[in-house]
Amino acid sequence: MLRGHKVTPGRYYVNNARNIARKVLAIKEHAVLFISYHLDTGNSSGNTNECMKQHFAHWADREATHTELAKVFELEHRQL
Repeated sequence: MLRGHKVTPGRYYVNNARNIARKVLAIKEHAVLFISYHLDTGNSSGNTNECMKQHFAHWADREATHTELAKVFELEHRQL
């Protein structure tokens, strides 16, 4: 759970247990719009999802590291 951290559009957040990163696309009122990526493969459905801010903050353990983001982008580009 993110504690005391602000959820910011354009940033990625990670759930350690699920090995998933979510990129925050936008925040509307009390909702977060995001896309999910599997950290082990870089795969994403490409679909935009939405959940309440408090649920997103509870889901996220932390912000993604530069190393994790580089891996997702590398894997994603190999699939293109």
